[in-house]
Amino acid sequence: MSTMLRLNPEQAAALQAIKRERDIAGLSAVLSAAFPEVPSRLAERYGELIAMGVQRGTAHGLDHVLCLARYLACWFMLGAAFESKPEFAWAQELLAAPGRPQGGKVFQLCRRTREELARLSAQAGAGGGGTSPAAFDQAIAQLDAQLMPRGFLGCLLPAGPIALGEACDIDAIDLRLLEPPPARQPHHYRFEQEQWRRLPTGITRPAITLAAGAAAAAREAPPALPPRLFLLSQPSERDFSRLRLRTRASHCCDPQLHPLVTLNGAQGLASWRGAHAADVVLNLYAETPPSVGDGPQPAIAVESLPQLSTLELGSCGLRETGVPLGDQKTLLSVYPSEQHWMIWRREPGPPMAWPETATPPPSPPALYRIERDGLALDASRWQAGLADLDRQLAEGLARLATAWERESGVLRGRMEAQPQVLAGSAGITWGWAESAANGAVLAQPPVFRVAGVLDLVACQLDLRLQGELNLFGSQSRLSLHCAGRAPLKVAFERLPGTDLPAAIAPAQTALRLPFVLELESLAQGDTAALADATGPVAGALVGSCGLRPAPAGGLQWFCQLAIEPVSVALRVHDPLLGSQTSLRPLLPAMSLLDWSLG
Repeated sequence: MSTMLRLNPEQAAALQAIKRERDIAGLSAVLSAAFPEVPSRLAERYGELIAMGVQRGTAHGLDHVLCLARYLACWFMLGAAFESKPEFAWAQELLAAPGRPQGGKVFQLCRRTREELARLSAQAGAGGGGTSPAAFDQAIAQLDAQLMPRGFLGCLLPAGPIALGEACDIDAIDLRLLEPPPARQPHHYRFEQEQWRRLPTGITRPAITLAAGAAAAAREAPPALPPRLFLLSQPSERDFSRLRLRTRASHCCDPQLHPLVTLNGAQGLASWRGAHAADVVLNLYAETPPSVGDGPQPAIAVESLPQLSTLELGSCGLRETGVPLGDQKTLLSVYPSEQHWMIWRREPGPPMAWPETATPPPSPPALYRIERDGLALDASRWQAGLADLDRQLAEGLARLATAWERESGVLRGRMEAQPQVLAGSAGITWGWAESAANGAVLAQPPVFRVAGVLDLVACQLDLRLQGELNLFGSQSRLSLHCAGRAPLKVAFERLPGTDLPAAIAPAQTALRLPFVLELESLAQGDTAALADATGPVAGALVGSCGLRPAPAGGLQWFCQLAIEPVSVALRVHDPLLGSQTSLRPLLPAMSLLDWSLG
């Protein structure tokens, strides 16, 4: 009958300490035999080097005797604690990599050390000293054969082999956009030769290519995909962009596992492994832009958000030579590619007169057209919005005619107007456009392009207000005229790095149109009192028109018109009573129009 030996914690700890000492002694002896020049050079300090190396190795997560021996072998070649030196930052990154097994760490560590030895040997020439790469390989093979059975440092359990890893990495990655047929090439709207045209963008889209080992000689950072890639595409119900991903892997640990390509986005998670990951076509959709606000659609120049997805490529990241590509990751940002174009034309309004104009005469209907990628959209709500401008303006002018008689006190008051408000033509286009900076289209964020051409009369009301005024015995006919004109003729375009409000600032104008007063005496006889103005008329027609940011986002057409208080100093000359001066109000402060569309 066999008996089982039970150990208390103190006894187990003592045995583990003994096992640890024996493992370190065995490790030291095997290293001494594999690299005899090291103990002969260090003498009594050799033991201290081994102890410090074991301590640092365990701090890096290396607790198998063979892994510690391989780690110390790299110390012998490149110097104690070489991973802490700036020129060997790759070693520190390799040792600190989370989730990587220790066998894989020391496998790649020895491979990179061998590359350093090859580089040093080439620099030293045929007569140079130092350990050759072949001698290093022979010493590592000796360590593997003798120390693999020892197992984990200080462990009392039976030893098991540790997987040192095998070459498994992606050799090359190629990412490129598949060009659409000529009929679906990207276009945008542009104002050229005094007319709007829909033209091809003419931007070439070079591929992004990575190759393993490309940075080994120059000590550069390992090749990596840009952290973010930018594409233009259509929503899923229309045409979409296709991104072709090709990989080449000469060695892999398991064709059923690596290389691994995953795409995680709004359409779900998709993955391709092994041979299926060699050539993958990714269908990338943009998000359908939502409606903005309750106004007519599409809203003008609303920056839609991109559809985000994550593209990842995975392997063990172990190579015989060269810098591995390892795991790669990038964020795909897919922006809507649709381009909008809006153009309208308004004719001057009809002449109006009060009190004759009980019902405003109809204005000529505006011509309105909206396109998205060459297809016409419904513009009826936009046309109705421009018609509402004429209605609101007629109501404001009717209030002004009433205020003229009340404020000035004239009799038989009359007002005439021939308004031109936002009369002329206006065109604007907007949409995401690829940036061709440095030729790297995929790696450059797109620009939300907004461009427009306005050829408008912002405001010209041609107001004439008349009436008869009795003041201090005088009788005069007053004629108040506002004939100023505020044009708005400009071409604008949002450039990269410019915010939208600054880009559209030229597309709006502030106006101030003064009033002019004429007096005609109606009195007769030598003793009649006469009135005249002693100075200019105070007050004006003020306002602003054009394009501005909309509260719900994007842009809107707008026009605001108001009357500043209008007054004039009148002096009455009476042959009997002398001169009298009076500040006569003519028009009160009031709003004529507060209109917006979009």
